[in-house]
Amino acid sequence: MRKKKIVIVMVVLIGMFSLTGCNQGKGTENIKQGFESISALKYEDALAYFTAGSESGENLQQIARGMGIAYLGLAKYEEAIEQFILALSYSDEFVDEFDFDTNYYLATAYFKNGQSDKASDVYSAILGLRDDREAYFLRGIAFLEQDRLAEAKSDFDIALSKNTTDYDMRIEIAKAFMEKEYDAEAKAYLQAALGSNEKKISDYDKGRLSYYMGEYEAARNYLESSKGKKDAETVLLLGQAYEKLGDYNYAASIYSNYLTQYPDNVVIYNRLGMCKLQAKDAKSALEYFNQALALEDTSMVQTLKFNQIVAYEYLGDFAQAAVLMKNYLQIYPDDQDALREYEFLKSR
Repeated sequence: MRKKKIVIVMVVLIGMFSLTGCNQGKGTENIKQGFESISALKYEDALAYFTAGSESGENLQQIARGMGIAYLGLAKYEEAIEQFILALSYSDEFVDEFDFDTNYYLATAYFKNGQSDKASDVYSAILGLRDDREAYFLRGIAFLEQDRLAEAKSDFDIALSKNTTDYDMRIEIAKAFMEKEYDAEAKAYLQAALGSNEKKISDYDKGRLSYYMGEYEAARNYLESSKGKKDAETVLLLGQAYEKLGDYNYAASIYSNYLTQYPDNVVIYNRLGMCKLQAKDAKSALEYFNQALALEDTSMVQTLKFNQIVAYEYLGDFAQAAVLMKNYLQIYPDDQDALREYEFLKSR
């Protein structure tokens, strides 16, 4: 799912909890430190700051919302749900952006907790209050998780109708269908874009639509001819097209050339590392993952930490891999693949 917050609090809940009022609180220092800790992925520290803020009389609504986000990061979804509902209990009868935002977080917690039905209910509540294309998109994702295919398609179609050239959303929809093994539906959404606007679509967009349709040669050709070949997104997708075609060495050269000019792109460092793993050069792969982690870009930390562990496994250093995996799982306890891998590492 794209990096968006999901909304799941029914209007009845907003009304139910609006009677308690909102404690405006005194000061914001602990709240500020709490959200800074969340940005640094230090969720336990964030909870400690928010608890201190509550004890010192800071804004209880902001604290509850912050604690909910921290619990989300710790994969403690029941606790997150409780805190988001508590945050909404401090609202008055006037629904504002804070309420919508908190509901999106609440929906995320429901969805991750395996309660996609409640998530879709919250999106329905939001849509009852305002016409929000993002809510249609996210409710479609929730419906799809429930295999409510017709309803998912209806919501996706409404979301896309509000911006017919939003190829990012169209690709995310296709990827969601693929994850549920609705491959025909995924391809249909991608083909619809090419069929209706092909002459107006850039080579870059043609390339990425082709890529997700599994047409890697066409994707490569479009991306090679794209005027934005020096753009990070184009370079990344072009390299991945070569990877899919089995040419890892050429893909690696594309990534390396880009990084000589723009050495701060963690996503491309990661792809370069993955190419090196495919080429059985785990030492170089590890160096690239480490270089990327040194950039301290939180958007890719989880992926890079996991791939770093894989590189150590390829190198045969299972002891170091096990130590890193233990630390990884303290931060990302809901990663099922990592849990299985940790059991393997402990046996080595």
